[in-house]
Amino acid sequence: MKSVSRQRVLLGLLSFAALVAAYTLVSNAYRLVDVASLPDPVAGVLRPDVLPPTQAIAAALAELVPRGRELPAPETQLPAAPGFSSEHVATLRREGVTIEGSLAITAARVLFGLAVGAPLGLLLGLALGWSRRADDYLHPIFVLVRSVPPLALITYIMLWLGHTEAHRLIPIVYAVAVTVVIPTYHGVRDVAGKYLVAARSLGARGRLLLARVVLPAAGPAVLAGLRYAIAIAWMTAVGAEMLMAENGMGNLLVGGGLWSSRLQTRTDPAVVIAGIVALAGAGWAMDAAAKVLAARLTRWAR
Repeated sequence: MKSVSRQRVLLGLLSFAALVAAYTLVSNAYRLVDVASLPDPVAGVLRPDVLPPTQAIAAALAELVPRGRELPAPETQLPAAPGFSSEHVATLRREGVTIEGSLAITAARVLFGLAVGAPLGLLLGLALGWSRRADDYLHPIFVLVRSVPPLALITYIMLWLGHTEAHRLIPIVYAVAVTVVIPTYHGVRDVAGKYLVAARSLGARGRLLLARVVLPAAGPAVLAGLRYAIAIAWMTAVGAEMLMAENGMGNLLVGGGLWSSRLQTRTDPAVVIAGIVALAGAGWAMDAAAKVLAARLTRWAR
């Protein structure tokens, strides 16, 4: 078993290394071939200002992760850094914007959305899956509600509560809740009939049947839905920050990645890709933690 696990880890690392190597080769193609001689669609992509080289992304990450060093004062001029727009990164550093700071803010919003939205979705999914009458009454309304994109709520929430943190958090809670409802609903509905028959024959009814039979049997589906909800929470959080936020990873990608000041439009794709890499790493880590938790809670399912 351990050898199989090690083999899977090794294959995962190899696939990641292959991805990095392929991107490095493609992003540095302009150094190896005459890009102008290639077809226009290809030549338009193989430009360092569109597809930043791996070394430029690594340099941007290194500059945006202080590693304990003090950020420069607003009037300090940073030396030019090779591979990307030094003015861009210098502006972000002067404003105190860092990868870990922005990531911590977005992660806090994601965790809040999960802490509030997951129980709400779990309760609604249980109600719809357990009660046929509740399903008949509420399912059509739920189908209508889940069809609304989470980010479409931002403007209306601002009409209610103003320009506050609420219009960033409520869409995340909503997205998580509607995502958790579906696997919970089907997990409860798809509980094997023999489990229910056996439990009822032993006298289990009502809450006992729900707590000791239905919930454990639906557990794998619910936890799988929670992992999916984590991804949805990250997507919604970054989207909300890109639209209406002064901090977080969404602000870093848009406010930091596409302009160095609010009056002068600039582009620095290395900053954008560095932010995307940081988001991918954080999302992978949270999903891995949820996977480990799910494996521990559903050992019997294996």
